[in-house]
Amino acid sequence: MSERAKLVKQLNKKGIFIPKGAKVADLRHRAEHWLSRNGWLVRLAKPASRKPNSPVSLITSKDTVWIPDSRMAKEIIETKLVFVLGRTPVAPEGVEVIDVPKDFNDKWPLNHFGEEE
Repeated sequence: MSERAKLVKQLNKKGIFIPKGAKVADLRHRAEHWLSRNGWLVRLAKPASRKPNSPVSLITSKDTVWIPDSRMAKEIIETKLVFVLGRTPVAPEGVEVIDVPKDFNDKWPLNHFGEEE
């Protein structure tokens, strides 16, 4: 079984949408970062500048954005700087999509906030 077929099978098992013509690198990225099919619709409640070393800084608009279900989404929601408007498997038309950056694990490794143990 090819790598592409394995990734498609893995994503289908999670119910994650696969865009038409997706490259293997894109599929690998989704398989690595996306946890489930239901992304998060959020909107900034307070300025993202309050947590400059957090992935919430990726949200630059005051409009609603869609974020895939991922560690990034959970970290953004935990900042309490966003309103959670709901969950949906596909971003509604006209809503900005903020995908997990390719260098996410480098910029924000686990326990990067210096939480108390």
